[in-house]
Amino acid sequence: MIILFCGIPGSGKTTIADLLARRLGALGRVKVLSSDRLKTPVYRRMFKTLEIERGDEDFLILDATFYKKEWRDKVATLGAGEAVVTVSLDCPREVALARNRERRPNISERALHIVYHRMEPPEAPDLKIDTASASADEAAERIFNFVTALGPRAEARA
Repeated sequence: MIILFCGIPGSGKTTIADLLARRLGALGRVKVLSSDRLKTPVYRRMFKTLEIERGDEDFLILDATFYKKEWRDKVATLGAGEAVVTVSLDCPREVALARNRERRPNISERALHIVYHRMEPPEAPDLKIDTASASADEAAERIFNFVTALGPRAEARA
């Protein structure tokens, strides 16, 4: 299963992805590809992993803004035959800016504003979570419950 996180910088993607990975680790092998930890070009590296470097993990978590629809579509194409769960993490820009100021290393506020304005939100994400009102633990729990509820039906969703 591929779990694709998308949202503006500071929306909590990496924190939630790490919490979710620990929870999913009890069910199988988990790999997290995070834009915070990959060298550029980030999306090319993610797509290459999907195309030719896919390991034997049960869950692949893709943690990046995925602000362009074409990038999310490419994941769906490359992940054909697998369940792809799209999780949209949303929060107000002011919340994201405040979180970004606290994290190290942070990204430039200009970059955050650019992604915010260019964001093409998923039209029908499998889950949409407001991270300003839900804690990271609550968000990870919701995603975990959704993923585990899919169970054997997951392949049929692909």
